[in-house]
Amino acid sequence: MASQVQSPPRTPIRFGIFQLDQQAGQLLKNGRIVRLKPQPFKLLLLLVSRAGEVVTRDEIREALWGDETFVDFEQGVNSAVKQVREALGEDADRPLYLETIPKRGYRFTAPL
Repeated sequence: MASQVQSPPRTPIRFGIFQLDQQAGQLLKNGRIVRLKPQPFKLLLLLVSRAGEVVTRDEIREALWGDETFVDFEQGVNSAVKQVREALGEDADRPLYLETIPKRGYRFTAPL
């Protein structure tokens, strides 16, 4: 019997004052919707689903754009990370949720 890839939980994920609702495709802050475009939302979901692990820039590229899309993914990843940080009200120099691992990727650090 083949093993199945574990999908993120369908129930809302809570961290700090935020709630990530995968089914509704929404990020909520204190119950209010925070606007987040599809790519940054997908990035946040990826990072939260692997909380505590380093997610490499290549893994982010693969998850957000796949192999068939040709974009300046360095700029795309940077832009998506910036939008996630803005949505979370986070300062890159004093991260509460999203730690930058230089030359490698990012790690979601908040307890879920």
